[in-house]
Amino acid sequence: MKFTKTVSFLAVALGVALVATEAQPAQAKTTSHAVPKTIQGTWYGKYHDDLFGNVPVKYRLTKYSFRQGSSKKSEQKEARTYYVNVKKYNSTKSRSFLFNVANKANKHGYWKLTLLSENQPVYLKHVKHNGKTALKMYYKSADTNKVQTSYFYHK
Repeated sequence: MKFTKTVSFLAVALGVALVATEAQPAQAKTTSHAVPKTIQGTWYGKYHDDLFGNVPVKYRLTKYSFRQGSSKKSEQKEARTYYVNVKKYNSTKSRSFLFNVANKANKHGYWKLTLLSENQPVYLKHVKHNGKTALKMYYKSADTNKVQTSYFYHK
């Protein structure tokens, strides 16, 4: 009787251990990471929009946020701030203002940022363009299904 209780206990403990180890990788895949230092900073450039043409924009990337708005002083009140989907923000912010950051750059050196509400990724990379340090951004346009590429610079 004692032997069967011990075997039963060990079987249950082993089963719980297996379930716990299987659950951890799934949870790890859903966690987001901080914005990498290589793309952090304030970046200025023009965003091409089929409706409005070239629109001057300002991006501010910090460790846990991404602020997007116009570089015109008169329109800076309309800037939007998005937050990395980490514990600090995912309980206090709306899902439409949260994004995930990939755990590493892809094979071409781009960091993938994905808004949770849109599920449309933006790829960012720190590059040299026209002899200046730049932030290269590309994404696939939802309207035209074409890849859009833009460069943003420090002032």
